[in-house]
Amino acid sequence: MLTDPEKKAVLGSWRLVVPIADTAADFFYQRLFELAPEYRALFGEDLAAQKRKLVTMFSFIVKAMDWLDEDWKDEVGPEEDLCFVVLALGRRHANLYKVPDAAYETVGEALLWTLDQGLGQAFTPEVKEAWTKLYGLVATTMKVGARASRLETRLGEVA
Repeated sequence: MLTDPEKKAVLGSWRLVVPIADTAADFFYQRLFELAPEYRALFGEDLAAQKRKLVTMFSFIVKAMDWLDEDWKDEVGPEEDLCFVVLALGRRHANLYKVPDAAYETVGEALLWTLDQGLGQAFTPEVKEAWTKLYGLVATTMKVGARASRLETRLGEVA
């Protein structure tokens, strides 16, 4: 889990990204396709909707960082449960888009590059470390969702 200072670093840096969200999404996909041109085939021709989804999902994830450790005792509905939503995201990426586990490392690299480009000097080592940790947690959770989905598929084939 992220510490409260790491959560604050993510929240503070995301507030700087929001005004340039469209440009950041452009940077992200440009860098992703530079790093792994073969991933371009996973997306439709028009990336506008995909870029909006990317920004919306990161907004949701960052919003969850606004919960300090002391607030986690409160009950959360499934639509606001970060873990539940990210597990489902991993399932969709595996089932619908056939995203391989290996892609998560490249996506993380593209994300950190994008934040570095967009935030400039505000992308301090502490901010980078917090985002690296957050993305690692998100990627791991998505992979768990993908694996659970693959296991369910295999079990369904056996039954």
